[in-house]
Amino acid sequence: MRAKDSEDKKRSKLLSRALRAVRAIRKVKPHDLAKALGLSLRGYQNFEAGGGQLNIEHVMAFSRAMDCDPIGVLAAVQIGKPEFAAWVAQNKAMIAFMITLQEFAEETGGAMARLETTTWVSAYREMFRDLSEKALAAQARDEAWLSENAARLGLGAAPTASPTATGAPRADVEASDAPGDAHKPGGEADGS
Repeated sequence: MRAKDSEDKKRSKLLSRALRAVRAIRKVKPHDLAKALGLSLRGYQNFEAGGGQLNIEHVMAFSRAMDCDPIGVLAAVQIGKPEFAAWVAQNKAMIAFMITLQEFAEETGGAMARLETTTWVSAYREMFRDLSEKALAAQARDEAWLSENAARLGLGAAPTASPTATGAPRADVEASDAPGDAHKPGGEADGS
């Protein structure tokens, strides 16, 4: 098999897992989604299974129908982390990133070419470290709140979240098996 064919197959598989992860948290059945997209059930199943080339128009239509982040779906494929699409489906993090990137490009213009790669990497790492701290602090607050208050319902301490329960089901979980997109108390770490 040629390297390009292997890479295309890998991308198709990642796209399939990303689409299923988003559909699982939204609890939408394939039939309903096919109808919303104007596709036959078989056509949608082929798309979700990663059939054919990566089609950006289909990803955009899927994202509109699912109210999720299309750039998050594409980024999930690119970074090899299909569950990322589900993690950013609600907060539209990649759309927000692209909007702020557009603002940066408009403000800075060609001067950005003068920045060294190491400057970009350092800035990205600092930003993502800060976001990671905020996300983990919010998760810890939510878990502490649940643990402290679950006894009020006679449930004892609430179980601690596992890596797959931090906002999205595993990418290989079907929509009918996935937990809901439940609201957690506490909001974002910075209170906004």
